[in-house]
Amino acid sequence: MTTSAYLLIRASEAVRHNGYVKALQDLWTLPEVKHVEPVSGLYDCVARVETPTRLVFLVHKIMTKSWVERVHVLRVDQPAQGELETEATQTARLQRQREIIKAHRAGLPRPPGPEPQLRAGSTGAEASLVARLKRQREIIKAYRVALPHTAGPELQLLAGPAGEEAALVARLKRQRKIIKAHYRKSGAADTVAIAA
Repeated sequence: MTTSAYLLIRASEAVRHNGYVKALQDLWTLPEVKHVEPVSGLYDCVARVETPTRLVFLVHKIMTKSWVERVHVLRVDQPAQGELETEATQTARLQRQREIIKAHRAGLPRPPGPEPQLRAGSTGAEASLVARLKRQREIIKAYRVALPHTAGPELQLLAGPAGEEAALVARLKRQRKIIKAHYRKSGAADTVAIAA
């Protein structure tokens, strides 16, 4: 997996006054650098980089150059997977959500129509998010009418390695038991104190 970022680079005073064409050419020699442009303002150039290793190693390599005074990193968290939503589709999606909310507030069943899309992104990640939110909605509805939990998989708290999530769930369940035991003890102590 590659890491993408924009590096805002400020050159030293000596290089800035003598022109920094050689400095920009020096950046182009790095294989991770995909694009370099000189800019005006607080920084002197912007470089688009993609590195298969940790970004800090590349930044350190650039900082060791004698002409570099400062580097500011703007990391690209997740590149857009597809085209952005058009204004018409966004309006239609928001109107559908508004219809669903109005029906819910009035106690009516959900109006017929397509399910609203939560966000633009990779379909696999969005599908798992939608499934998790629907499962949470079922549990909340069952809880509100004092029914037992509906059958289904346990909620996934976060996307990550299964072992990491299992450990988090176990820790949270253990904390819940400790808190319940504490309140039972303090509730019993309050009852004894009131009776006395």
